[in-house]
Amino acid sequence: MSSIRKLHDGKQKVFFQAGGEWCYLWTSETFLKDRPVPVVIHHHGARGYVRDGSADWLDEESKAAYLKVVMADGRCVVAGSHACGDHWGNANAVAANRALFEALVECPSIDTARVGLMGGGLGGALVWNSVLGPLAGRVKAVAVMQAVASLEAVIREHKFRAPCLKAYGLPEDTQDDEAIARMAVYDPLPRLQRLAIGTPLPRTAIYHGAKDSNIPPETNAIPLAQALRKAGGDVTLELFPDVGHSVYAMGKPIEERLTSFFSTSL
Repeated sequence: MSSIRKLHDGKQKVFFQAGGEWCYLWTSETFLKDRPVPVVIHHHGARGYVRDGSADWLDEESKAAYLKVVMADGRCVVAGSHACGDHWGNANAVAANRALFEALVECPSIDTARVGLMGGGLGGALVWNSVLGPLAGRVKAVAVMQAVASLEAVIREHKFRAPCLKAYGLPEDTQDDEAIARMAVYDPLPRLQRLAIGTPLPRTAIYHGAKDSNIPPETNAIPLAQALRKAGGDVTLELFPDVGHSVYAMGKPIEERLTSFFSTSL
């Protein structure tokens, strides 16, 4: 695992490898290296990437705008991993996320007692598999947008079935029930639904389009909120009327929510 190179005050984008995957760390103009700050780890969606010197969430201004508001005024830094690309929360991606976290722990400029996770699309599966796995008890806040919570739903709804099965090494002609059974240990939602009351959980915000036909709220966002609340979690669920799989396209309303959520949670 490569360590994060020595940081300097102010704005910087640092690329490094952790767990064999390219990662980044982004700081704001008001960042002070001798004053440890929280970190928000972002999880990209389908076709998202982190490479040596570039990442879709850094290079595309419409996406970067959301990261900028999270770290504005030096309140935190943002990090992310390629995490094996189109992973759908598989074991290799979880291991990569763990390696990124361990690299952040070794960085004295980062307060890893105040960790947030953020993501959308297939990145949602990695968020929850990390919370349920190597980052258990280490995450204070999670914000997910138009994000996957149920792999079973992805398989049965057939919208993204093929890439999901591919991520888990299953042939496309695998029967639905067999695929669900073989992937059950990696499916976040049923694992969350079995959590005991009082299990330590991050404060959570779920932002989802009420008319999302790609990742329907009825099979993902709503049961996710219900499972977290059943276990005693602090959960905000917002379903936006007349919005489909385009929460990211809402711009300022989501930016304002992310700013408020992470500034009060970390």
